[in-house]
Amino acid sequence: MTMQLLPLNHRINGNYCERRCNIRRLNDNGIIKNEVELWFKFDKSVSPPKDDDCDAYLLAMIMDAMKENENIEVKGSVSRQLLSNLVEYQAIWNKWLPNIYNKIDIRVNNIRDDIAKVPGAICAFSGGVDATFSVWRHSQSNYSYRSQKINLCTMVHGFDIPLGDESAFNNARNRAQKTLSDIGISLKSIKTNYRVISKTKWEHSFSCALAATLSNFKKMAGTCIIGSSEPYDSLVIPWGSSPITDHLLGSNEFVVIHDGASHSRTEKVKEITEWKAGTDNLRVCWQGDLKDRNCGWCEKCVRTKMNYLAVQAPVPICFPNSNIITDIKNAKLKNDAVKAEWRQIYEYATNNGIEEPWVKAMSAIINKKFTIGGILPKKRTRRKIIKKLTRLLNWT
Repeated sequence: MTMQLLPLNHRINGNYCERRCNIRRLNDNGIIKNEVELWFKFDKSVSPPKDDDCDAYLLAMIMDAMKENENIEVKGSVSRQLLSNLVEYQAIWNKWLPNIYNKIDIRVNNIRDDIAKVPGAICAFSGGVDATFSVWRHSQSNYSYRSQKINLCTMVHGFDIPLGDESAFNNARNRAQKTLSDIGISLKSIKTNYRVISKTKWEHSFSCALAATLSNFKKMAGTCIIGSSEPYDSLVIPWGSSPITDHLLGSNEFVVIHDGASHSRTEKVKEITEWKAGTDNLRVCWQGDLKDRNCGWCEKCVRTKMNYLAVQAPVPICFPNSNIITDIKNAKLKNDAVKAEWRQIYEYATNNGIEEPWVKAMSAIINKKFTIGGILPKKRTRRKIIKKLTRLLNWT
């Protein structure tokens, strides 16, 4: 089976420039099974990559092809360095999840030798903790020789906020622009239907999707900053964004930097308490009914409030008032990455001598014993059950 990427000419539609690519799937006899269009839409003032430049399209579809065990034929050009990087990228995911992601061949009409990259960096910015931390420390040159000059930030419509919710996206974008204006950085928005057409688990593919989307701006900035999810001493594998894999999503003309793994999320929060606009306008929520603000009760909202309490800072005004003990008791820890985040907060608080009631409530949650019907199985049985559950979770 084969997945073909057929780039189309970009077009100007009103105020938007649209970059498009037909994604065509062929069976073993070369007959078309289905065809969809992947697109990116951004302000027409932005100079797009050449029409046959398929780096963004390949990055967007690589994990779908690996999951479906389909070789890729690119009817356009791809960076030589990116092709080299994706060989290793595939090897990593195949080693992590061999039953899900296959190693595939990529055939390209034109292999492109990279030109010199444009100076300066671009950073995705939705107003969350990871991006706020990265923008703050780079804009203030707080990262020594590794500090990047940020040319612009971008906000993606179609990732955490569905394409159909224009009002929520506009409100969230205005809020993010207000934050960035405080330090003189511009914000560009971009839309994509990636999540509509992709069949890959978002927790695995989000960094690929992000690098693909931001690479459409490589004529404005040649370095892409992706905020880390976990610190170096508590990496969760497999996970979509990692210092192991993120740098492999770039090329010589669009370098990808995995940024912030030197800090836990709580340590990031401690840094951004210095930035009032950044703290006041945080937007971390994706579960609430209103996508442009924090609901205050979902796991990520609760976790962020605890991040602030752990560094003995007040809960930001961007979160509705609530009882933190009740919030903690009602929170659902759905995956290993979330569980690791909670344990990091708890350890940070206890290591710094914080003995507030919320810390005790948190301890009861993260140390809750594994039971079946209220009965605690024997240790050996628990290990077997946990292994089976882990395999099932990795297969979904």
